[in-house]
Amino acid sequence: MPYLQSNTIEAVSYDEPAHQLKIRFRADGHVMVYEDVPQETYDSLIFADSISAFFETHIAGIYRGRNECLDGRSAAAWPSRPASPSRSPAALNRGR
Repeated sequence: MPYLQSNTIEAVSYDEPAHQLKIRFRADGHVMVYEDVPQETYDSLIFADSISAFFETHIAGIYRGRNECLDGRSAAAWPSRPASPSRSPAALNRGR
């Protein structure tokens, strides 16, 4: 689960079989789960030049989202140790 260089989004995870994108926000730590998100959208999000702008333009208001806490699951399951996504040339050029 990559932690991101973003002022608004702290971390994301993607469940490929379920096409669910989880986003944890920095401001208050709440977690939103977005349904029916394609893998390509997740990939584009984590490698976007502006993660916040990509989220606002391509995810928020487009995909159905729900607060994870309202779903009965705890956001405490997220790891506390930061990790960075690979920014290798192959990963950055994927899909271009």
